[in-house]
This record gives sequence, C-alpha cells and structure tokens, in this order.
Amino acid sequence: MTQDIEKAKELLQIQAVRQHTAPIFELALQNNLDYFDVDLSKVDDVVDFVTDVIDRDFKDKYDTIPPHGRWGHLNAGGDLRVESLIELWRSQNVAEIEIGKKLIDLFVFSVLIDAGAGNEWRYIEKGTSKVFNRSEGLAIVSIDMFKNGELSDDPNDPYKVSASKLVSFEEPQLIKSFQITKANPLTGTEGRLQLLQNLGKALQSNNEIFGEDGRPGNLIEYLHKQSVDDSFELPLLWNALMEGLTSIWPKGRTQVDGVSLGDAWPLSTTAKLGVTDFVDTIIPFHKLTQWLCYSLIVPLKDYGYKFNISKQTLQTGLPEYRNGGLIYDLKVIELKPEHLKRGLELSKEIKSKTPEIPSFTPDDGVIVEWRALTIGFLDYILPLVNKKLNYDLSLPQLIEAGSWKSGREIAAQLRPETKGPPIDLYSDGTVF
Repeated sequence: MTQDIEKAKELLQIQAVRQHTAPIFELALQNNLDYFDVDLSKVDDVVDFVTDVIDRDFKDKYDTIPPHGRWGHLNAGGDLRVESLIELWRSQNVAEIEIGKKLIDLFVFSVLIDAGAGNEWRYIEKGTSKVFNRSEGLAIVSIDMFKNGELSDDPNDPYKVSASKLVSFEEPQLIKSFQITKANPLTGTEGRLQLLQNLGKALQSNNEIFGEDGRPGNLIEYLHKQSVDDSFELPLLWNALMEGLTSIWPKGRTQVDGVSLGDAWPLSTTAKLGVTDFVDTIIPFHKLTQWLCYSLIVPLKDYGYKFNISKQTLQTGLPEYRNGGLIYDLKVIELKPEHLKRGLELSKEIKSKTPEIPSFTPDDGVIVEWRALTIGFLDYILPLVNKKLNYDLSLPQLIEAGSWKSGREIAAQLRPETKGPPIDLYSDGTVF
C-alpha cells in the first residue's frame, strides 16, 4: 500500500474531519484565507443571536434540549409523527428489536435523501394541508413514503425499507412521491434518484452489515454482534456506515489511487500550510454520514438493544448551509469581491431564480473553505455560548437548539421570499 493510499484511507475516518478542517480555521483566525475575509469582532453577534434563540425556546430547561438529529425534522411543525409510529407498533405488539430496526430503516432513508432541495420546492403533507420546504419538507416526504409502504417489499408490513424496492425505484415514482412539477422543481432530482438506487445496491452487497434481505435496520444486529455487552465506541458505527454506504456516492467524486473519498474535496487554501501533495490538499467532511450518525444515535440508544455509545465527541458540527449561513449572514465571514463576482456570474449563467445570490459548485474552493470554516466556528462558539448561558451544552445540543435554528431564522429575516442561504450550491442533490 502506497503512502498516498494510506493517507486516503485515513481521510475516511471520523477523526480526519476535525484534524483537516482545524488548520483552515487557524488561517481564518489570522484572516489569511483564499476565498473569505474574516471579521472576528462579529463573533459576539453570533453568540448573542444563538443564545437569544436558545433562551426563547428553552429558558430554564436547557436539560431538555435534544441532540441534533433527523428525529426533530420528522416531527416538523410540532407533530409527534415518530412517537405516533412507535405507539402504533407497540399497540400491535411489535417486538422492541423490530421497532429499533424500523426506526433505523426510516432514519437511514430520510437522512440520505436530505440534500439541498432548492428555494422553490414545497411539499404538502399527505392527508393534511400543511406545507413544508427544504430539510423539513424532505423529512415529511420520507415519513409519508415509509408509512405508505413505498419502500417495503413485504406486503404484510409497509414499515420497512427494502433494498429491492430502492434498486427498482424509477423517476416517475420520485416525481409523484416528491410532488415535483415544473412549477415545483426539486434541486438535484436525477442525483437523488441515483442515490436511492445506489443505496439499494449497497444494501444488497453488504450482507454482513445489512443482512441477507438488504435492510438498513439490520445494522443493529451487526452492532450487537460487534459490541461488548451492547457497548461500543462511535467509530464502530462510523466505520460500518462508511464501509456499507461508500458505493452510493456519485462517480466523479475525489479519488486517490482508486480510493473513493466521498464528501471530501481538494482546497487551494492548504498551500498556505505548506502542502504540496494532492492527497494533503483534501478536506474531508462526510456531512451526510455525520448527519446519519447523529440521527441514528438516539434510536440506537433508546430502542432495540439500547446500546451504550462512547466517544461521540469525535463528531464535528455539520458543514451545511444553515450553520454556515449563520456565520455569513452575521458577517463573521464575507466573500472576497472577485469570488462574489464569479458566484453572481454563475447564478446568471444557470438562470437562478435568485440571481442576487452567488452560486458555486460543490468542488469550488468557496464551498470547501466555507464548510471548513463552519466546522471551526461551531467549535469556537460553543464555549462562548455556554459561558453566556451558564450551562454546559454539548455540540449536538448547540446545533439543534441554537446554530441550525438560528441559521434558518436569520435567513428568513434577510431573505423572506425564499428563506434560502446567502450562498447557493449548484449541486446534484447529494451534498448538504
């Protein structure tokens, strides 16, 4: 194995995310970046905004803040959809292990379709008149499809996700299920369809992790066998997801000597760190895998085998447009003029419905640097927020009650028509 291949494989580890984004954040503290200018005097504004949002919703009950995960999105609008499903299954005497499997089925599917939906798409929840967009809309799509049996090949049990159904999923089904029309376009429709089909193939080809029937929920049996007294360290879950799902990502992502790195991208800013080898320029994020890890921890801990999971702090903040939009909208970072110009030109070229918002592709240095800064600033503001609250929130709690929600709210204040991010991702529906 060559040294580059060894380095590439290390980039797939959860520890690599913070290890490789931290030096970029150090450059930010020196205002020595390629794509953004940094004004640290604005950090206090972020801390104030976030703590105000947390206090508004959780004053004197910080201990009730849940960790960040897909569960909250599935309950968008305050409807306890997940709890209602669990109550239904228990009323039908479904075994606790099977309830755990069903939750993992739902959460894996829901997270993996949760890439940016764009500014225009809306979804009307089935059986209601409630309208959702973006991440919450995609969450409601997923639970509607799950409840309707669209993901199960078991005629006696709609509440499953089956590899065979995903492999054979077709575009007309996607269009119907996601309520896509010319007037209601979904960003990255083709990429999302390929991701679903690839997920089905990955489930089929990784029997050790997902069982002979290729079901996400069988992950809990794998973890049960690999753990000691149903206790394990986070990297066991992480490595199972990385190994089991690596093949779902689109072709053309960053590779080193045949090793596919998924959500990891080269960044020119690394030259300021004295980096010369290509593999050392790559910044790993693995956002959807991290989002999946965060989302699976609660059902894995509380249902089925009720695992004890240690070393959860290895995970970072999520490098996506709500957390990242917060630091941009509150002017901690600002695009350098030449890159702002490039982004506005791309928005014009692609006939964006928001031409005043700069657009970039996922591999553009602007996006890669922005995502690295997002991870760094979340770590940076956590102790500042905790000091102001006089409470010890975890990073997942900060994201859930503070940064993600704050990013959404400041976007709605500044861009009420779209409520979208300050920088648009021109994407295939498999990033963010």
